[in-house]
Amino acid sequence: MHSGRLFTIIGAIFGLVGLVLLSVGIALAVSTASFLGSAERTDGTVVAMTERTTTTRAADGRNRSSTAWYPTVEFTVDGRRHSFQGSTGSNPPSYAEGDGVSVAYDPDDPSDARIASFGSAFLAPLIIGGLGVVFTPLGTVLFVRGRRIARLRAWLREQGRQVWAEIDHVGRDISVRVNHRHPYVVHAIWQDERTGRTHTATSDHLRHDPGPRLRGRTHVRVLYDPADPDRNLVDLDAPVTP
Repeated sequence: MHSGRLFTIIGAIFGLVGLVLLSVGIALAVSTASFLGSAERTDGTVVAMTERTTTTRAADGRNRSSTAWYPTVEFTVDGRRHSFQGSTGSNPPSYAEGDGVSVAYDPDDPSDARIASFGSAFLAPLIIGGLGVVFTPLGTVLFVRGRRIARLRAWLREQGRQVWAEIDHVGRDISVRVNHRHPYVVHAIWQDERTGRTHTATSDHLRHDPGPRLRGRTHVRVLYDPADPDRNLVDLDAPVTP
């Protein structure tokens, strides 16, 4: 069993971030719709495509670069020429120099303008809001799971049956990465005297090698649910062996 605290913290963070992103996405969509509803329309021309490269750090610790192309559009209102750069980019580019586009602008301030197509106008709200739609339920699921694990751990400490299980393996869990490293785990086995079945218990993920801490020990204490021995808790802090 793994600690519910990590799930609870991550779930709370994901849920909070998701709610913020969802709120921002909705606010941007409402603002954009309001702008387009009151804006004037005219024809514009793409006069340049600007390349922007951003670098982010991936989960494996490596830097990843991504490139997007942003259009610069010129249009004329009352004989005066105005230009603006689109707020959303794409790769491959969505436009080419010389393309004609529909422009929406504020009649009181023509410098406040944007491409009037649905994709260009609502791409940012859709992306931000979409991330919010993903993060919010994911965070909720992780938070609820964390709380359930925490309650189960508390129940096992108070009412679980104790057994001294034989240490079967101490090493890294290569199926998981935490902060770009495989955490350590302890596996222990014991036989249920009532059923004769052998059960395995796995400790929480550990940052440091528990080998030195367990040196000289052959058993660890396990607390388990008699009705379901797979619901168990490895207590590495128990000071004595049987």
